[in-house]
Amino acid sequence: SARSRDRRATLAARFLASDAAAELSDSGAASRCVDHIIAYGCDVDADRPLRVSPRKIESFLLRWLPRRVILLPEEGEAMPHVLAAWIRWAGPRHGLPEVAVNATLDALWEATSAFTTSYLDVSASFGLPSEVVQRLLPDGDLSALPRRMFAFPLLTSDLLAESEDEFDPSTREGRRALLRLDHFGEYDSPVKHKGKHSTGAPAGPAADSAATEEALDAHERLAERLWEGDPPQLWSAAERLLDRGFERPVVLRMLMEVVEDAEPGEDIAARLDEL
Repeated sequence: SARSRDRRATLAARFLASDAAAELSDSGAASRCVDHIIAYGCDVDADRPLRVSPRKIESFLLRWLPRRVILLPEEGEAMPHVLAAWIRWAGPRHGLPEVAVNATLDALWEATSAFTTSYLDVSASFGLPSEVVQRLLPDGDLSALPRRMFAFPLLTSDLLAESEDEFDPSTREGRRALLRLDHFGEYDSPVKHKGKHSTGAPAGPAADSAATEEALDAHERLAERLWEGDPPQLWSAAERLLDRGFERPVVLRMLMEVVEDAEPGEDIAARLDEL
């Protein structure tokens, strides 16, 4: 929610303005790192971002972070130092005695070497060039990688290496260009929608063009939802269908039918669960 985002941003700003953060040399990397630290505390640790402990630090650094977030090299280098500053700043604010703060710092430094190794291993396992990963994960959300590759598979292609601006998924024009290329590479004819989504236009070139644009509109709406993970059941349904042997064009069509046939404001989660 907007309130939650504002609260997290305020907390990050207070930390970055504190004496504990004064020695962090790269303020941009520090800001991005502390956003992840706060997100973990809010989303995983029962909305307790200020709570620090040896076990929590190890879980964040060695398990959650490598599996959820893509860090730029400078962010990976900065993370242990930002985390140390966060422990010194947040610990006392959460009522942690000095001896416990020091024990948590010891746990951090013991985990740092393993963090560097495990994080490099996870990053190397993608088999994708770093610039491709950055295109797919501009927000660094590693959990989004599979569904975004499914939504925009051409983003992983060398075909786009020299046309990044033209195929930027963060813009409507870029998404449209990606999907137009993808659409005609996979479909013999545009996806047809029944009932309220039928144009009722007569047959002929103009009707074909209108149907094509309507199909692209539907594809774009679905791709945007997959990119954002909205709702989460959308990607769960896609994975389930793919696991059962359905080809990607068929899965796209099935998902589109659910999304496009929904009434305004209708919760489509239950219908997706039934697929």
